[in-house]
Amino acid sequence: MLLVRLLPYSAQRLGDRRGGFPTFKPTGLAPQNVAETDEGDATRDTYQRKVFYDGTYFFVVFWTGAPTRQVKYTASADGITWATPTVLWTFSVAPYYGGNIDIQYPNKGALDYPGNPYVFSIVFSGSNGANWYFYAMTITNQTLNKQSSTALAGTQMQGGTIIAGLLGTEEYWVIHALTEIRIGRWATIRETSTEVSHGGTTTGGAQILTYETSGTYNLLVLAKGGDNKLYYNLADYGCYNFLGSFTEIATLGTGFSDFCGCSEAQNVGHPERVHLVYIKTSGELCYGKFENDAWSTEKVLVTSGASYPVIAVGANGKLYVFYVKDGNIWIIHYNGKRWLRPTMLFTDEHTYNNPAYLSSNQNVQSEKICLVWTEGTASPYEVWFAYLID
Repeated sequence: MLLVRLLPYSAQRLGDRRGGFPTFKPTGLAPQNVAETDEGDATRDTYQRKVFYDGTYFFVVFWTGAPTRQVKYTASADGITWATPTVLWTFSVAPYYGGNIDIQYPNKGALDYPGNPYVFSIVFSGSNGANWYFYAMTITNQTLNKQSSTALAGTQMQGGTIIAGLLGTEEYWVIHALTEIRIGRWATIRETSTEVSHGGTTTGGAQILTYETSGTYNLLVLAKGGDNKLYYNLADYGCYNFLGSFTEIATLGTGFSDFCGCSEAQNVGHPERVHLVYIKTSGELCYGKFENDAWSTEKVLVTSGASYPVIAVGANGKLYVFYVKDGNIWIIHYNGKRWLRPTMLFTDEHTYNNPAYLSSNQNVQSEKICLVWTEGTASPYEVWFAYLID
């Protein structure tokens, strides 16, 4: 019989004995090696999700570099025994940004409206160097089934995030960037999209987040670039019309490296909050939130040394911020009332080998906070998976 190992942490007990600010005591599944790849950034980037849990199976999506250049996925019922990876997509040329793989999967049951079969969506970039392709997907046991496919843009693009199936419609919104950042509905992005300024000529990604006010869904957009601008669209997108213009609400500073956002608008109850973490050129890992139509005061979580930040939202206002520092994976937990002391994860169960390119599910699904990353300093690299319990 397979045993699911819980996570004991001597570091936490030492922190408790010192007194002062409490530490988070996580439990869950210790790290599991789920796949090998020839690509050192198989799970990039932080703002693009590579893992989710549908309540029955865990799914991890990753990519391989030359010569295969493929998007693959693997699935598991328990997080320990994983299926042989299945090829979802093969690139003809090397794609930007690890294929720009971004998956969106809402909290199970939160957006399960009648007549909406699309429970999962994914975007790939780089086929023949010419297009982005979007797929809406359904799940059959441990299999991802590709449904509708649409070419999104006329050239390879950097970054890109999709919003999947909100309000039970077949609405999917895409942000893409090369020399400009444009936002549009996936089915008509060539004909109808809006450009927003990012204050520079290079982007390295961007992200769309959902925001709800009084039952109306809107978009919050991080335009990653020279000035890293945050935009808010006040129009309702519970319809099939394009959204129109975006209003700049904040400039987050120049040239921050990694970033990641999550939205509670996809969670049960639909509270009106969007959360963002990012690393500034000063090295500070910072947090901010958008709530009640306003951007909060920036909070510094880590003063220096952090990389690859990701953020996931749990129940009752809980937040989970993961990052890499000093060759280990750390977590900072917000318990709904205050931020707890940073804690190293998995050090009693796992010896890290250059962990990088963290990814997590955006919203906690069935009490599981999933985490995936890439390890190694040379090919073959390894894709690792673990989860914590909310």
